[in-house]
Amino acid sequence: MKAIITLDNKYGYSLFGKRLSWDREIEKNIFENLAEDESLFVSPYTMKSFSESSQSRLISPIPDDREKDITAFFEVDDIPSALDELIVYRWNRNYPSDKKYNPYLHGWKRLSSEDFPGHSHNKITREVYVR
Repeated sequence: MKAIITLDNKYGYSLFGKRLSWDREIEKNIFENLAEDESLFVSPYTMKSFSESSQSRLISPIPDDREKDITAFFEVDDIPSALDELIVYRWNRNYPSDKKYNPYLHGWKRLSSEDFPGHSHNKITREVYVR
């Protein structure tokens, strides 16, 4: 399984069961980096954030068995430990959070990093991690 998450500067990703932020440029970047025929698994909560044009490529909910050949976007759910790849979108800002995930503490090594302009954020960083 490949997981996609968003993190702030202090590794936060959720506050009281809600996302920290949203930017439509992340949605665009996610689908630019998925194969044309690939779907994205999301929670019902996350599904509401995506535009109508992306809805046909979304599947909800994320399956409990966590198949290895899917890509899932985790915003407020616990991030599973059995992952093949991790994609992190960094807000490059500090937000209050009660759920945190530091990739380095979970055995991940950063493979690549790329910055791009967001719509509501000056800079968003996309990082790819492998074990």
